[in-house]
Amino acid sequence: MKTKSPRTEMAYAADNFEKCPPRADAMIHSLRAFGYDLSMAVADLIDNSIFAGASNIWIEYAWNDGRPWIRIMDDGIGMTEERLVEAMRLGTQSPLEERDSKDLGRFGLGLKTASFSQCKLLTVITKTTDAKTATRFWDLDHVQTSRNWLLGRVPPRDAMDLLSGINELKSGTVVLWQNIDRIIDEPPGTAPYNAEEAFLDKFLVVKEYLEMVFHQYLEPHPKKINIFVGVAKCEPWDPYLRRNDFTRELSSEKYEDSRISVMPYVLPHVSKRSEAESINGAGPNGWNAQQGFYIYRNRRMIVSGGYLNFDLKAEEHYKLARIKVDITNDMDHEWSIDVRKAVAIPPDRLRAELERVAKATRQKAAEVYRARTGAVRKNGILRQTDEVWIKKKIGEKIIYKINQENSVIRLILDEFAPTKNWVKKLFHVIESTVPHRLIIMDGLEHEDCHADLAADLNPPPKELLDICLELYRKYRNEGKNHEQAVDILCGMDIFSTHPAYRAHLDDYAQTRFKK
Repeated sequence: MKTKSPRTEMAYAADNFEKCPPRADAMIHSLRAFGYDLSMAVADLIDNSIFAGASNIWIEYAWNDGRPWIRIMDDGIGMTEERLVEAMRLGTQSPLEERDSKDLGRFGLGLKTASFSQCKLLTVITKTTDAKTATRFWDLDHVQTSRNWLLGRVPPRDAMDLLSGINELKSGTVVLWQNIDRIIDEPPGTAPYNAEEAFLDKFLVVKEYLEMVFHQYLEPHPKKINIFVGVAKCEPWDPYLRRNDFTRELSSEKYEDSRISVMPYVLPHVSKRSEAESINGAGPNGWNAQQGFYIYRNRRMIVSGGYLNFDLKAEEHYKLARIKVDITNDMDHEWSIDVRKAVAIPPDRLRAELERVAKATRQKAAEVYRARTGAVRKNGILRQTDEVWIKKKIGEKIIYKINQENSVIRLILDEFAPTKNWVKKLFHVIESTVPHRLIIMDGLEHEDCHADLAADLNPPPKELLDICLELYRKYRNEGKNHEQAVDILCGMDIFSTHPAYRAHLDDYAQTRFKK
């Protein structure tokens, strides 16, 4: 057994140390600069309410003639006075200590740093089932002037008036923010600016954020939690459109004794989504930004999209790829989860596997994105296609050429029998004037603008219906049955764009062939 050297024992002797606490007035500004926005700060407080077993959480707010306040109230188990004092302490629990498996916190800072990021007066009143209440408050202006961490017992009267809602609960906690100075900053200049309207609009964003982050808690199973923002009740946002029959769940994977589970999803092509699904599925940040990984810790979303610092870009044709990753709450350090619970970085030992999953999901998503209506079965198997356009790579450039061997184009050319020279001229004009950049810009600005028009707005011409029927007869004469022939034809680019082609073939078969 090793013993300390005399020099080491001297260095660590008790009289060789003196206390050196941080200056409260200086440190308070650092604690206010953790990078929370209003939505993150409210979500951090909701974490505490959920861990306290709340069934209902109310976020209320008022402009109050330019002296706004925000109140977060829950009907959880509440806290004893001793526990409240600990909860108000900076760094009440070490992140290295073992936590309850259901705990959504880690650093013992969330209540304070989230609140201080938005306000200078934080008051908490709490009530346990034995009807005992306790109150404490932090006034940052008083901390600044006193230069001491002085926790208040009895808050100002106007705060007590706003805390009276606790009396209506058997148990619970109310967190009140006053002296709010970080939410609304009036911009310089003379342009008209309605600060009250800007303040109230913030809560539309808060509601949308909470519906995303806590969507698994807002769902009925295993236990539904109600969250209200003002008078509006939060509804869960499903990032994966699981109610849509065309959402594809790829193979799930589990790692490290099932402490990590991964479920990749490919969302439906725009032609297989309702207008409401296309709007809702875009999420708070839009289809492109919401692609990628969704990291959950204890069912609470930490990351909502993006590719976790992998060398993968969020691109238009991958926007249907979303990958759900669940981790347990004892993996915070390994995943570099920050105080705000807004960042997660996977450990090195998992990076190769997660990148492999991402690439495979993106590939499947690109297949669905590029498919026209009807080109992909529900089971995800691509139908046989007879493409009109062929992609070719010349050096670092990509060009698109018309497929002169396409069945329909071949039939049309045979009917008119133009000279090869004229065909070459016509195709060159079309191929060299494809508006690539305009198509890309329109697609980025308007997610579904290139979707096929509604059936009643874009009926196919009779001539194309006749060509479809001619090819159908050809396949039937080659020995294919009705379903096989239709499957081939409706997998072609030209005939996959409208239900009239299928209906035309079905009508014809009913009168001329036995299926």
